[in-house]
Amino acid sequence: MLKHIIDRGVVSANWHALLLGLLVFGSYLLTLAPGLQYTDSGELAAACVTYGVAHPTGYPLFTLLGHVWTLLPWTSAIVGLNVLAALWTSIAVGFVYLSTRIVIERAGGSPCAILASAVSALIFGWSGATWAVATSIEVYSLHAALVAITLYCVLRSTDSNDSDLRWSVISGVLAGLLLANHLSSAFLLPGFFVLWLAVPAAKERLRQWYVVVLPALLGVALYATLPIRSAAEPPINWGMVHRGWDAFLYHVRGTQFSVWMFSDKKAAGENFRVFREIITSMTLWVGVIPAILAPFLMGKASRRVLLGGVVLFSGNLFITLGYSIPDIEPYFIPSIMIVAIAAGTGLALLARKRMGNVWWLSLALPITLVITQFPKQDKSTHTAVDDYTDWVFNNAEPNAIILSRQWDFFCSAAWYRQVVLGQRLDISLVEKELIRRTWYVPYLAQRYPTMMRGAMDAANDFMPYLQRFEEDASAFNNSRENVVGIQTRFVGFLNAILDSNTDKPLYITPELLNDEPGFAVGYTRIPAGPLVRLVPAGASATQRESAAGLQNLVSSLSGRTDRLDEALRQTVVSDVATMAMFMLDGKSDTAGFRRYREFARALDARSIATTQLNRVLP
Repeated sequence: MLKHIIDRGVVSANWHALLLGLLVFGSYLLTLAPGLQYTDSGELAAACVTYGVAHPTGYPLFTLLGHVWTLLPWTSAIVGLNVLAALWTSIAVGFVYLSTRIVIERAGGSPCAILASAVSALIFGWSGATWAVATSIEVYSLHAALVAITLYCVLRSTDSNDSDLRWSVISGVLAGLLLANHLSSAFLLPGFFVLWLAVPAAKERLRQWYVVVLPALLGVALYATLPIRSAAEPPINWGMVHRGWDAFLYHVRGTQFSVWMFSDKKAAGENFRVFREIITSMTLWVGVIPAILAPFLMGKASRRVLLGGVVLFSGNLFITLGYSIPDIEPYFIPSIMIVAIAAGTGLALLARKRMGNVWWLSLALPITLVITQFPKQDKSTHTAVDDYTDWVFNNAEPNAIILSRQWDFFCSAAWYRQVVLGQRLDISLVEKELIRRTWYVPYLAQRYPTMMRGAMDAANDFMPYLQRFEEDASAFNNSRENVVGIQTRFVGFLNAILDSNTDKPLYITPELLNDEPGFAVGYTRIPAGPLVRLVPAGASATQRESAAGLQNLVSSLSGRTDRLDEALRQTVVSDVATMAMFMLDGKSDTAGFRRYREFARALDARSIATTQLNRVLP
């Protein structure tokens, strides 16, 4: 009966899209992260709540929409924002369905268009890369929604039955909003423009370029809100872009990340391997066949649409394959979308040649995908970042200063916990690597004036070198005198923070122990859970020992094998092993040793650190 109703068209395409969106939204909610996740989750969430300025390129649309969303009565801001990520991704799924329907229609139509479009939308929504951005807040979920909506509107603008310009204008506005959310969208615009020209009177349409270009400027204009918000000095004020035009452009262009763009010859091969795994996992290999056949099965009338899709796909692959970063998967989402649409189109066109109930078996593809991906994408009990942050906070004495570069595990999350939740406001947190940016020293002086008071002379000695580095990094690095000078002053500034605050508890995270030669020389180092306490030579200090939060952390990481889960696991194993030996050698506490050893065994029984602990005591 349901099949009969659908085939008769009683239920419209828009309702189909809504139902599919709700279906995947339900699966996203079941796997939704309960709190903070790795890397930028905490910083972006805090930027949304405070309507601040996020890391480059600023993401003005994302922070604006996120801020408005957090004004709703959520149990917590991070829960509400994680729900928003699920909602945005579900919207993308609905529009993938609608776009696939249009492409199939342009290719001559098919009795299985509805089924094939549903398969296309579901395999996109339940692919590993897409599902991953739906379970916690990040800019990529909004990016997915905007790409899908823009694609649909551009396709509608080429409909010969819809002669007015409204879809073109809407497409232009959406293109601008894409740029206002993620600048990598610039590499998608040629594909959208070619697709917009996919009409019989392409030359005549080209003369109307202004109906898409001028509306796009409205979206791009959102970047003007960044210096306005920055001047208000919100607690999340990355780049402090109100300092001047140069600071604004440096931030918006993402100049600090350009070092990873087309700089590693091995990146393209490695990234392509990641993309291949995403696609084969999404299509279970079988779905690759109709995706490959789709271009050959499409008729002449749809060749212009095909060309636009190819340019869109190529633009996304070009920028993504050349970007040498570890978390590259979300950047492939536009290409994943195109492959999913191609798979659905190919399936529909193949079905046109031989009809029968056998084509309903294609639903086995998304069904199998959701079953296999569900346990991998389930973040409903993933509290590792919050638990690790708890462990750090619980081992930091009151009024502590913490220097760290653990952005993925701690620093980003701590920003959220301090700024949004008001937790441990007595802690002054310094992200060591951000000191290499001209905005961060004045930001520290504004946020932690007491900590910075005695370090400003060293900061003023360091800043001119840093300014010249940001103006032209290549020319700066060509001078050995510059390289040595900036590094010497960088370490001098770090030491000045320590030396001028010896009346406060001083901590670093362990990765800083051997990071910078000449740093923290003469300080006694005392293990403090995930921290290392720095005590001036000859001084004494009382240091708390707390495993609070550690048991939850061990439980949360159990069975998880993602890259950052594994990295955090090894970090914690090392910290726990250090604490075990400190309890034994420093305090003669065998019970404490065995307690920490059990944590090490539970985290990674085969690690070198755990193996060494097993040899110490029976």
